[in-house]
Amino acid sequence: MWQRIYLERLKRDLERWIERGWVTPAHAQNILSEMDTGAGARHVPQVLAIMGAVLFGFAAMSFVAANWAEMPKSIRLLMLFGSLWTAWGAAFFAERRGHSAYAEAGVIAGLALFGANIMLIAQIYHVDAGTPTWLLLWSLVALAAAWGLPSRSALAISFLLTTLWSTWAVQNESAVHWAFLLPWVAATWLTVQLSWRAGLHLSLITLCIWLVASADRLIDLIGCGQGDLTALYALASLLLWIAGLRISASSLRFGSILETYGMIITFGLIWTLQVHTGDSHAGFKWTALALIGMAGVGALAFAEVSAARLSLRDYVGLVAAGLGVVLYPLIAEHGNATMLIYAALFMALTIWLVAYGTNRHHRIALNAGLIAFTGECLYLYFQTLGTLLDTATFFALGGIILIAGSLILPRIRRRLVASVNEGEPK
Repeated sequence: MWQRIYLERLKRDLERWIERGWVTPAHAQNILSEMDTGAGARHVPQVLAIMGAVLFGFAAMSFVAANWAEMPKSIRLLMLFGSLWTAWGAAFFAERRGHSAYAEAGVIAGLALFGANIMLIAQIYHVDAGTPTWLLLWSLVALAAAWGLPSRSALAISFLLTTLWSTWAVQNESAVHWAFLLPWVAATWLTVQLSWRAGLHLSLITLCIWLVASADRLIDLIGCGQGDLTALYALASLLLWIAGLRISASSLRFGSILETYGMIITFGLIWTLQVHTGDSHAGFKWTALALIGMAGVGALAFAEVSAARLSLRDYVGLVAAGLGVVLYPLIAEHGNATMLIYAALFMALTIWLVAYGTNRHHRIALNAGLIAFTGECLYLYFQTLGTLLDTATFFALGGIILIAGSLILPRIRRRLVASVNEGEPK
């Protein structure tokens, strides 16, 4: 899917570049032909090899399970360790010969067999495998394999196993499972070293999962309400957004990802503050964290303005978002008025986001602003007007709004996107 989207974008860019004289029509056709024929074909051997490795792993485990009772303990251990080291030896041999796809397949098979071996050995020696520790061991082995080969597949497995380990451990502990951050940071560092964009997506997603799973423990630790923690999360995502702007100056490859995640998460969390009416009992710890975070937002955003990478208007927008989050305990005291206050703030921020996306030629910001504005309008309509109108008038007016939106918003978007394209460097 992503390859198809990229090709469509590339075709539009090539047409514009031809008009500007940057690329000849013949060269553009050669580029498109290379992408159409080469992109998918390059991945076919790797996909087939990985699928074969998965099937091999299932075959080995099925064979052992079918003959487990009849095997002596020594034969069991020999088969378990023999198959494991055979897979990793094949991966090492394939890597030395330059067959990276087959090396990845060997690593995946080895990691699958390693996990199976843990459970089977625990069964042999009657060791309790019902604790999350073995998942940590498995994830560390995957991380070591990712570093040694290097293997992106092993790195992805390490992220997933680390998240499973922490999620399991959280259920058995009353405190925040901070230990998750150690292997997560190591895996994220390796992701950056490998310049793996998909790995950074996986890193951010697993961190979000951990934060959601740790919410109750963090609420107890900080001494706040659910809405207060949501506000802190929004402040952290705002810092991520601005950090993405800074990193984009030296590494557009990763900076744009951080900027996009920070932007979307920030707006999503600010929107949810509308429903946390009266849900605040923030104490000293929360206030200290909020003030430190707000100081960070102001300082980092000001540094971007000083470096001419951010306009003064965008600085005001980012600071306004931060202040709206930090002031949540005061706004939440107004009860039902909390929804209206944050609705007004959210509407203003979505309008600013559209301008932000237009001026910075950021299509994701532009589209996100339009979608968020439309969604907020519909939310307010169903939350407020629906209680004041009779059923027929309510649905009739709703239909008119939806039809008008379907006609007007695409035109607005096309004009803004056209201005973004025209404003790109020539």
